[in-house]
Amino acid sequence: MSGSFEKSVKGATKIKLAAPKAKYVEHILKATHAGEAGVAEIFRALQNRLRDSTWTIVFKALIIVHLMIREGEPQVTLKYLAESPSKLAISNFSDVQAQGTNIRHYYSYVLTRAKAFRDTKVDWVREGQGRLKKQTVDKGLLRETESVQIQVNALLKCDVSKVIASL
Repeated sequence: MSGSFEKSVKGATKIKLAAPKAKYVEHILKATHAGEAGVAEIFRALQNRLRDSTWTIVFKALIIVHLMIREGEPQVTLKYLAESPSKLAISNFSDVQAQGTNIRHYYSYVLTRAKAFRDTKVDWVREGQGRLKKQTVDKGLLRETESVQIQVNALLKCDVSKVIASL
């Protein structure tokens, strides 16, 4: 099982500046349906890719994590990251390096989203619509609003136009 996921992770995070191929992404997303064990298997395969010194590989690895959160089994990847945020550790990229700042911001957004899930047990992007409208101050409206605001601030720091300009 691990060998096939490793092959998919390597295929999805090739150095080539192009979107990860659907055949690899679909196989990786299947791992989220196996629960925490499947997600852990993917993160074991992603470790070296996240710590690579080539920005395209790290960027694609972060995209894979983001896709696992967004399109995989609900909450499984976020729960795993919330419990083990160090599994998302990336290489150090300086501002001088191509895309270094943007990769750090994207990493920060994904990590912020996982921390918000840890604190509120809600994936605000997938299932938070309407929740704040019904929430009362006594039930944590201010705390949860702050959590959403922190995620939005982290997301706004990402400048995808720089990535698109690199294409």
